[in-house]
Amino acid sequence: MKMINFTISTVALCASIMVSGASVITNVALAGSKPDTLKLSPHEITLSARPVPFRRGNDEQKLFGDMIFRNGYVISSSSPYWGGLSGITVSQDGGEAALVSDAGFWARLKLSYKNNRLERPMKAVVGQIFALKGKPLKRQRDRDAEAITLLKGDQFFGDVLISFEDNHRVGRFRLSKEGGLGPPKAYLKMRSVTSTLRGNAGLEALAVLRGGRLKGSLVAITQSKKDRSGNFLGWLRRGRKLSLLRFTPPPRDLYRITDAASLPNGDLLLLERRYKFLSVNIRVRYVTQKELTSGRPIKGRVVMTANNSNHRVDNMEGIAVHQSSRGETIVTLVSDDNFNSFQQTLFMQFALPKNWQLAWRKPAAK
Repeated sequence: MKMINFTISTVALCASIMVSGASVITNVALAGSKPDTLKLSPHEITLSARPVPFRRGNDEQKLFGDMIFRNGYVISSSSPYWGGLSGITVSQDGGEAALVSDAGFWARLKLSYKNNRLERPMKAVVGQIFALKGKPLKRQRDRDAEAITLLKGDQFFGDVLISFEDNHRVGRFRLSKEGGLGPPKAYLKMRSVTSTLRGNAGLEALAVLRGGRLKGSLVAITQSKKDRSGNFLGWLRRGRKLSLLRFTPPPRDLYRITDAASLPNGDLLLLERRYKFLSVNIRVRYVTQKELTSGRPIKGRVVMTANNSNHRVDNMEGIAVHQSSRGETIVTLVSDDNFNSFQQTLFMQFALPKNWQLAWRKPAAK
C-alpha cells in the first residue's frame, strides 16, 4: 500500500491497518476492486507516464548504494486493466517488457531509449491469463500471478514461467509477438513444494539462471514460508531435481523477498520489501551462484536500500535485468499499486557500474 505523504485525516481514515507478509490491507480497500478478466480480450491501452526522481526533492542524486539511477516514471491509465503488477521480465536488449498482474492479466510494453534513458511508455497491450486449453480462470484465487521469467534468458518471444499464489503452481506459457500470452502448455511438477504452501506464503520470486554451471536452472522463492530457524525457503530446480534453498535475514528483520532476476553470468539479484506501520523500505541483494549450491543459509550482500520517506518507492514487487546497447547491466523495478488510490505504479531503471561484481565476489570482511 502507498504510505507516502499521509495527512492526519488520511491516517485516521486508515487507522485499521493490518500488515501481512504479502500486503498491507486497510479498511478502505474495497473487496472485489480488482478488474474482472473473464471477458478481457487482448487490446491496446493508453498510458500516462510522469517522470519522477528517485530521491525525493533531489533530481541531481544518481548513486544509491551500488546502483546508478537512470530515470523512472509513475505510470497510470484510465483502463481498469493496469495495476496490481507483481512480476516483470525484460528482453535481453531492453526493448520489450512483459508483466503479470495479480488480477489475472498480462501486459506487454515496447521500451525505447534516448541518450541512454528510458523514454515515456505510452502504450501497452493487455490480455487475460488463461487456464489449460484456453479456459478462463474463473476464481480469483486462481488468477493471483506473482512472478514471470523467461525460460531462456536470451529469447523474449518464447516460453515463460509464471508463478501463482493461493492456488499454488508454476505454469509454462508461450509468449508470442502476435498473440501475446497463450494458455499454459503445462504446470511444472513441483507438488512436493506447492502442496506445503498456504495463502500468501507462495512462490513470490522466480528466476531462470542465464549463465554459469547452473545455466537453465530455476530458482523459486517463497515470500514468507520459513524453516524452524527463521530462514525463508526457496528451491533450485535442475531438470526435475529439487534442492532446498534457505535465505537468512538479519535478526528481527521484517523484509520479504518479492522477486528475483538472473544476471548474465547466472548470479542473482533479489528484490526485498519491508512494511512497518506507515513506512516502506526496499533493498536489492546480490547472491552469487556459488552460494546457491553451498548448502548453507544464503546471505548475499545488499547493493541498494531505499525508503519511502526519502525515496520514491512503493510496494515494489518486480525486478528484471537486461544489457544496454553500451553493455551496461540495467535493473528495472516495478511496483504493485493494489488497485487503490493510495498507491502508484512505479517503473524505475538503474545501471550497475562495469565490473562491480568483481569487488562483491571477494570474501566478506570478518
